[in-house]
Amino acid sequence: MSSEKSLLCDRVQNTDEANPEFETLLDYLKHSRGCDLTSYKRSSLMRRFQRRMQRIDIDTYQSYLEYLQCHSHENLALLDDVLINVSSFFRDHDTWQYLALEIIPKIIASKQPDEPIRVWSAGCATGQEICSLLILLAEALGIESCLQRVQCFATDVDESALAQARKGIYSNLEITGIPFNLLQKYFEQTEKGYVFHPKLRRTVIFSRHDLTQNAPYSKIDLLTCRNVFIYLNPEAQTSILVKFHFALKNTGFLMLGKAETIIKHRQIFTPVNLNQKIFAKGLKLELEDYFSFLPQSRRQ
Repeated sequence: MSSEKSLLCDRVQNTDEANPEFETLLDYLKHSRGCDLTSYKRSSLMRRFQRRMQRIDIDTYQSYLEYLQCHSHENLALLDDVLINVSSFFRDHDTWQYLALEIIPKIIASKQPDEPIRVWSAGCATGQEICSLLILLAEALGIESCLQRVQCFATDVDESALAQARKGIYSNLEITGIPFNLLQKYFEQTEKGYVFHPKLRRTVIFSRHDLTQNAPYSKIDLLTCRNVFIYLNPEAQTSILVKFHFALKNTGFLMLGKAETIIKHRQIFTPVNLNQKIFAKGLKLELEDYFSFLPQSRRQ
């Protein structure tokens, strides 16, 4: 896995001169793929788009838009190049800080002292995200209380990634996002790498799970699914969001990736913080209501 070269450093106030064709292209990605890149610096975005365009000998944004509309595989290749989507600890630090200061305290406050807290990391890759969540929960509850109360589910379709996640061993490069005090507290340095806290790791159930096919977990307090929706078509996105709504408790929260948007599904999810892409449950649905939200092709 290559080192992360994200666009986070370019997520600043946009002062680049607007290009109408390029803006149309971004609008297409936002509404067809659920990938909102409009807050990124245009000069960096354009360079990455142009690299893709050069590979297929296209020299205008309008022509590239037409190509994307006819070649779904190019959408995925473009998003891979633009987002360079790798798993890392505390990726988007401001999001994790908001989670620690605002969301986790709300979840704890909604519970009885001995009541379980259930967390689901959907699309967990090699496990950095679920470890990050456990660290925040352990910091808020204390390690012993966290071990007793927190139930974690970490799922992915990639068996090799899950195998690595179960080991909980990370390289020097992979632990760079972890504050030093937390690294010392929750990891042990060994010859093989940095080993995540064994007792906390054993609170996690790692399993293969296909979001598009398998039934969701239930009674979840915090569900994270970051940078998964951008790779799915709108129908699959809707189907999964309906499952997520079912999975969450009425007081639960959903956290998506920074570039993701669910504008079309405001009925069932209410923004808590749009900048950090954190949502609460919207409509309270009865079991039969979920059927009405599913795409027509999935009502079989």
